[in-house]
Amino acid sequence: MIPEFPNFKKLELSDKKEIERFVSKFPPYSAFNFTNLWAWDIRADREIAKLNGNLVIRFTDYETKEPFLSFLGTNKCESTAFTLLTFACNSKICPKLRFITEESIKHLQSANLLVEEDRNNFDYLFSPSKLSELQGAKFKDLRRLAKKFSKEYPDAVFRLKDPSDLSIQSKIYLTLRQWECRKKLQNKTCDLRFEEKALRRLLENAKSHELILSCVFLHGTMLCFGIDETLPNRNAVSHFIKADNSFSGIYEFFNRELARYLTTLDIKLWNWQQDLNIKNLRETKLGYRPVDFLKRYTVSLNDAQENDFKNYTKDVVKK
Repeated sequence: MIPEFPNFKKLELSDKKEIERFVSKFPPYSAFNFTNLWAWDIRADREIAKLNGNLVIRFTDYETKEPFLSFLGTNKCESTAFTLLTFACNSKICPKLRFITEESIKHLQSANLLVEEDRNNFDYLFSPSKLSELQGAKFKDLRRLAKKFSKEYPDAVFRLKDPSDLSIQSKIYLTLRQWECRKKLQNKTCDLRFEEKALRRLLENAKSHELILSCVFLHGTMLCFGIDETLPNRNAVSHFIKADNSFSGIYEFFNRELARYLTTLDIKLWNWQQDLNIKNLRETKLGYRPVDFLKRYTVSLNDAQENDFKNYTKDVVKK
């Protein structure tokens, strides 16, 4: 059972059903996806609570290691926001709520709150049917690269594998290392510390999640892997993807083949998560022509109202 705020509990696998039941009422935001929450809880410091019927999560920033608060829901959002901001101030946590969804923002009308778009954390949504066909001028480059890969490596095959298979996991880690080596050879900055820990945490508990592990093999060697998950309401989310990009067109080939498979499952929206303001990642995702975004926002106190904050929140929270 998830406790009532201000009590928190550590995120556990046993929370999976309760959280998934709640988040299934909303669009497939990656930040609130249980598998994502679990995999990236690499320090085991993620905590959850309920407030006014909303899900509250205490995150930790991977780089700064500083905690921050977020919530998902549409119940008494103004009261919820002020309660969490008050708690953050009293607990010496950054007084800014992050990852707040559009559904919640619609219920935040107070002039005492500063609401800002968090473009770096917008989720990208794609149509599997469109990516499976790559038709039209806007997909010309992607189509050309996918065809180039197929032509140069006719023996390459797309396969679905069991993510709990230890022999397959070994090949995944080898592919990860190959990706890292290629980046270093290209004198590009790469830091796999957090991502590899999250990947290992997920694979070690693969049987507890409904995962799709898809791979590209060439003569038995894994060139690419992706870990995705199907969600309610004909949605899917991408959790991990890595490839040896010394094989030109490997990503375009892989994404097309995976899109074809997701189309057979009648998946309508495929979430590729955010770009974190990484230039190349943003350009790549935009190049695949997203059909929509799931916007996220930050919420903090309006500076003009800071002096009256404590008195104001007392009145609002009582409502």
